[in-house]
Amino acid sequence: MSRFDFHNSEPLRKKASYTEAQVEAMEKILGYTFEDKILLEEALTHSSFAKDNYLEYNNERLEFLGDSVLSFVTARALFRMYPDATEGELTRMRAELVKAESLYRRAEAIGITKMVLHGRSMKSDNLPHSISSDAMEALIGAICLDGGMAAAERIIKKFFLSDAQEQEADADPKSKLQMWLQAHAMPLPNYELISVVGPSHAPEFTVRLYLNGFEHTEKDRSRKGAEAKVAKLILQDLVDKFGE
Repeated sequence: MSRFDFHNSEPLRKKASYTEAQVEAMEKILGYTFEDKILLEEALTHSSFAKDNYLEYNNERLEFLGDSVLSFVTARALFRMYPDATEGELTRMRAELVKAESLYRRAEAIGITKMVLHGRSMKSDNLPHSISSDAMEALIGAICLDGGMAAAERIIKKFFLSDAQEQEADADPKSKLQMWLQAHAMPLPNYELISVVGPSHAPEFTVRLYLNGFEHTEKDRSRKGAEAKVAKLILQDLVDKFGE
């Protein structure tokens, strides 16, 4: 029996465990309204509940899809947000955002942990964190199927990438400068390496940045550090002249 067959099957729909009010409450938290409400329930249906109730579906397939969508959207966002980050740095940032504990925290924050359908042998107040983490991924997969990639991306940005954007704005002056320039339709910066002096184990990098009539030269033990210093100074000049 195909997925669409059993989603249109009246006997299986009678096993729905959510009230209309519960569905609406979850959709309000998510900021997304499902066309196919059964997808929402499937995303929150653990295999133990499906077994107890003789259902032909659980959230494992949606979890597989959601995991892939979350990984791709997060990787693409980080790639754009951190133009100077190495592959290793991007990999670590993505892993931090999509790890199981991160998924669980978000599931807990939006109430998924209390809505997951599970088998009778499990206690609602002591479910393994993995069940909620898996349901969070399945929910992303369900939204992708229901509303397309754009809808899933909006949810991921809302619940997963906001922290990364705040960290990036606070900790990465180069990215913050680039975002400001793009927002004001100005040319992107071109950092000029002036010199590298000192011993190989402790070099000192000097970097210059000239942009929109402002110029700064700074030194640091790393090229990235020197570039960050001049970016911060140039950005402050631009904000002082043109505003936020």
